[in-house]
Amino acid sequence: MKYMVLMCNGLSDQPIAEKDNRTPLQLADTPNLDRLAAQGRCGSVRTIPEDMPAGNEISYLSLLGYDPARYNLGPARFEARALGVELKDDEMPLCCDFIILQSSHNDMILKDFTAGQLSADNAQLLLGALQEQIPDAVTFHPGAGYHNLMVMKGVSLPERLMPPHELIGEGIRKHMPQGEGGRELVYLMNQAQIILHHHPFNQARAKNGDDVVNSVWFWGNGNGQRETPPAFAEKVGKEGAVVTASLLMKGMAQSAGMYTPEVKGATGFPDTDYRAKVTAALDALVTRDVVFLHVATAEVPSLHGNIDDVILTIEDIDREVAGPLLDAVEENGDLTLLMVENHMSSVNLMRYTKDPVPFVAYPSTRGADAVERFDEEIVLSGSEHFKSGSALIEAFLHGKL
Repeated sequence: MKYMVLMCNGLSDQPIAEKDNRTPLQLADTPNLDRLAAQGRCGSVRTIPEDMPAGNEISYLSLLGYDPARYNLGPARFEARALGVELKDDEMPLCCDFIILQSSHNDMILKDFTAGQLSADNAQLLLGALQEQIPDAVTFHPGAGYHNLMVMKGVSLPERLMPPHELIGEGIRKHMPQGEGGRELVYLMNQAQIILHHHPFNQARAKNGDDVVNSVWFWGNGNGQRETPPAFAEKVGKEGAVVTASLLMKGMAQSAGMYTPEVKGATGFPDTDYRAKVTAALDALVTRDVVFLHVATAEVPSLHGNIDDVILTIEDIDREVAGPLLDAVEENGDLTLLMVENHMSSVNLMRYTKDPVPFVAYPSTRGADAVERFDEEIVLSGSEHFKSGSALIEAFLHGKL
């Protein structure tokens, strides 16, 4: 038996008042997801433990089958693995995101955590300027557009640094890093702001009336854990692969010894090449037993509060991803599919939440239940309910769904 896990970001939501208390999933036209729900076994899963923050670093580990409390090395450490950056014992990796801040009367407001979906080429241009003008004890490594990596020596950061996507619309002053190590980061941020202000790239943007990329934000230090996840193949007895545009997901998979093919055109944004990702996932099934196909495209419009864009992206996922995967399952009697979300994103709050999320397994050893549509109602009406992502994955891979 072969197993496909379609893991999506940003699908489910809370009811939206101006949309007649319906959610983007309920407003979207999703014939393939609905067919999947009607034919499969449905339920809910809580991917974020109550005592942990809602974030991809938690939900991804959970749905890969690992305990996030034990293996939460922090996004930056996993992403260093994905980028091939070897870390020394005295080095601390941090995510380094280009952002857009907007001034207010007594603070700076975080306006856009993607810096206008900054391209990889422009990000490398700005990173080059930072590397040239900031002390040698700090090194910058290009990642994926606005989202990059910084490595610095001899710094201690006992507290979790706030991710920028958790601060949209908020003043940053109360969220600045604290303590001795935090003061070093604030100094680096101030230096970066000066460099970015004078950079020709931003001067040209200002002249055109565009928002300037006027700061960086450091985060991703995790909780201090250093124990790497055991190999996925040893843990579940099956060889695994992950198809993703996310450096975080890729780093986690590689740390667990899983295959991570490169997919041209995979961006993590709504302009991603869905068909290329589906093809890569189906190709990986030839040599692997379990393939995770990760699609994060609905997350960014959700966190930006763009309801209509979320609806359109969900419809793209239904047509370009769910449809072909359903066809593959029905053409191959040796393939079973699990459709699941990593965690809920709220368009109104522009934040992640810890609410349980829906899933569907098809075909199911227990048969279909009475669900007719793939939306948030599955959390209540589905037949199966799991307290962790790892418990769901274990049940799926061992024929208990």
